[in-house]
This record gives sequence, C-alpha cells and structure tokens, in this order.
Amino acid sequence: MSKFKKLLIPAIVLVVLVGGLLIVTNLPEPEPEVEDNPSGSDVIQIFDFVKDDMTEIKIENKQDVLVFQYVMAQVEEVVNNEDGTQTTSLVDRKVWQAVQPAGMKVNSSAIDSIAWNANTLKATMLIEENPADLAVYGLNNPVKLTFKMKDGTNHILHIGNETVTGGAFYVKKENESKVYTVGNYEVSKFLQTKFQLMMKEFYDKVYTPQDVTAITYTRKGEKLFDSTLGDQKWWITYPIRTEARYENLYAIAGSLATVTINEYVEDVGDVEENGVVLGKYGLANPSYIFEYTLDGQKHTLSLGTKNPAADAYYAIMDGSDFVVTIDDNSFTFLDKPIEELVASFIHLQNIKEVSKLVVNFDGRTDITNMQVDLEDDVLSVYNYNGTELTGEEDADYVSAFKKYYQGAIGFYVNKIDLKATPVLQNPEVTVVFTLTTGEEIKIEMVSDEDDVYFYAFKNGEYTGMMVRKKQLNDESYKGLRVTRKQLDEKLAERTAD
Repeated sequence: MSKFKKLLIPAIVLVVLVGGLLIVTNLPEPEPEVEDNPSGSDVIQIFDFVKDDMTEIKIENKQDVLVFQYVMAQVEEVVNNEDGTQTTSLVDRKVWQAVQPAGMKVNSSAIDSIAWNANTLKATMLIEENPADLAVYGLNNPVKLTFKMKDGTNHILHIGNETVTGGAFYVKKENESKVYTVGNYEVSKFLQTKFQLMMKEFYDKVYTPQDVTAITYTRKGEKLFDSTLGDQKWWITYPIRTEARYENLYAIAGSLATVTINEYVEDVGDVEENGVVLGKYGLANPSYIFEYTLDGQKHTLSLGTKNPAADAYYAIMDGSDFVVTIDDNSFTFLDKPIEELVASFIHLQNIKEVSKLVVNFDGRTDITNMQVDLEDDVLSVYNYNGTELTGEEDADYVSAFKKYYQGAIGFYVNKIDLKATPVLQNPEVTVVFTLTTGEEIKIEMVSDEDDVYFYAFKNGEYTGMMVRKKQLNDESYKGLRVTRKQLDEKLAERTAD
C-alpha cells in the first residue's frame, strides 16, 4: 500500500467521527418522560394530617367491619425503682378501644401503628388519572379504611389488588379518581385482620406462679388431682391427701400464670352451640382441662388436639368464643403420671420437731428419746435404746444416728394405687414420731400380695402410695435396714473402746 493511502484512511475515519459527533450534538431534544408525580415533587402525598387529631378508625374488609376509638383510659404503669423493686400505679393514657365488635380485646399498639402509618401516607407512583374500569386494579370492591378526625372530617382510603410485579398495592382516595401504588410494608399495616389486631395475652396484667393458689387437672375425662397452695407448700387434696412435689406443681402454676396466645384460629361464637366446630380442634371433649385460681379469680383452660405444624395445642380459655393455639413447650407435663406430682416421700419429719422415735421391723423395736437444741445442735442429746449420744462428745455416733433417722423418714413413693383396698394387719415396718407438741404420727407398712411392695398407711389410713420392699436394703438411698446396721456397728465399736 502507498504512503498516500496509509495517510488517507485515518483522515477519513477522523472525518466520520467528527461528523457523527456533530450529528449527535445537534439532535432534537427528546420528549420528557412522564414522572411518577406530575406535580414535579419526589413525594406523592396521599394523606397529611396530625395523628393525635384522629378519633376513630373504621376498617371494612371482606370478613369484618371493625371500628376503634381513641379514648382516655386508666392503664397500669410499672416503674423500675433504683433499689430493684417495681412500683405499679394507674395513669391516664390515650388508648384504642373497640366499638365494633363490642368487647373485642384490642392490641392498642397495633391500632396505633395503623394511625401512624396513615397520617403521612405517601404513594410510590401515580398509575392512572381517570381509570375507566376500577376492577382492573381491584378497586371496585376494595378494603376501605376511614380515619375520622376530631373536627368531623374523614380521610378515606380504598385498597385494591397487589400489583402484578409485587411489592405494592393499588390504592385511591374516596371521591378522587387517581389510582396510586403504595408499598407492601405500608399497606400490610392496613390489611390486618381482626385476629391480628387482638391481644395475645389471656390476662389483663402480668402474673407469677405464686399468684396461682389452686389447681384441678382433668385428663382425658378423668380428674387426675386437686391441689392447693398453703404454708408455702403445694398440697394434693384429691385423689389422696398428701404434700405435693413442690417444684412440679410450681412448674404447672407457672405455665398457667404466664400462658399466652400464639394465634387466633377461629371464632366459634357460642361454644355450647358449636360442638361440631369445636370437634375439629379436639375441644368438644377436651383432652386436658385446668381449673385454677389466679389472683383470686377462677379460670378454666381447655386444651384439645395438637397442631404439629405449629408445635402448639388448640385451646379455649374461660369458655371464650375463640379457638386459639398455645405453645406446647409450656405444657410438657400433660401426660406425666401422678407419681411425679406427689411428694417424693411417704412422710418427711423434721428432726428438730421430734421428741421420740419408735421403729419396729424385723422383730425388733428401737426407741430413741431426743432433746434437740434448736439453736445449737452440738447441745442436742439422743438416747438410742438406752445409749446416750451428745453432739459435743459423740459427733461420729450422732452422725451415724442421723443417717439412721434419714432411713426412718426416707421411704420414697414408687407407685400409687388408688383402687387397692389393703387391710392394716400385721405391718412389717412401723415408724412412730412423737412431736414436741405431743402429736403422734404413725407410719405403717403392709406387704402386698406379690411381696414386692409395701402399702403405706399413715395414722391408720391407706395413703394410696406404695413403696418397694427392697428400699430397706438400699445402700444408695440409706435404706432403714442398712443404716440401723451401721449405727449398731458404730455403737459396738464405742463399747469395745
């Protein structure tokens, strides 16, 4: 190629580039795009009013008509003091209360969130100025919200379908033709159902296990127990009368005092007339029924079948119209045997309250007279079968005696048989406590037909509780036969010395 041609080609390219630049530079201006907001502002304001001027919210959806009013009421306020204590007082507060339906337990914070969401509501886009067919946007049969102000004016919002691409809903103001889109987050506040706006608490205040003072539990149609709280102890009063295992009754009381609602499931109206509906949830004949006294008020909590998908039981409280679900984690004890609820031992007697102990078994009777010093145990005196033991001089022997005493009170419950009718005859073990008050408590053990258990009697009455006979020889739990032998051997060493 000649040098001339080599120079000519770049020159031509340069001319084309410059010409193209001139053409682009001198093209006519494009037509401006239609902005989301014709006013030229970045914000499309739908509502702009003072939230605290609102007096009423009305929600009309496909299921319900809900009306809430903003009123002054007295509510409990808890103040945490510097010393760690809490002070509760009644204060005046503006809260949302239901007008329709009457008696609805409203979550005032949820309604307030709707009010805050509405007072400065903004749209993301203007879709159409004068739509020919509102049905295209689902606005021919919208969800309707009316915000009534204290001056009597109303701000009314219509909500239609979700947009095809998602992320927003079509909305319009009543008496205006413009259709806008509003983000899902804002609209979700307005589309809450009655159940979503109801309180999740069964009670009007916070309670603790100590506020429960009586519990009756019926399981699968059969009453399992009655119990009461007294003298800081739980007592089983049915089907037997005995001290309860405190930690287990405390756990049940705690579950009842703090139970809350997971979800509202269905409004069944008058529960007495809707057995078929309740039957769907196992509540026509509930599997578990708790009747209890909480802060002086009687309540009934009924549990039906379990919803495994939600890890929850269907429930009704106090004959309410609403089937709800409650967390199953709070009710892990439902199918526990009654043996786990009664006190672990046939009779626990504090040694400080005893003046005399008589134990008879294996054809031998042992008598111990005691003078227990309540302030200084070293000064206590124990006379075992005529041998005097003092805490000051015979510490090792007193220790052996106390293990023997533990064996005398250490009969723990293995089984409960309420249908048995044993006869108090020829007891194999008898333990008699004479208290410093003069009261006498007699525990007697009668062998069962299979020679495996003892029927336990207390003051001549069958307790309903049974003890394995091998407990007498149980070294791990200081069985009475074991500890008596150890005490005898210890005292024999003393005599030999």
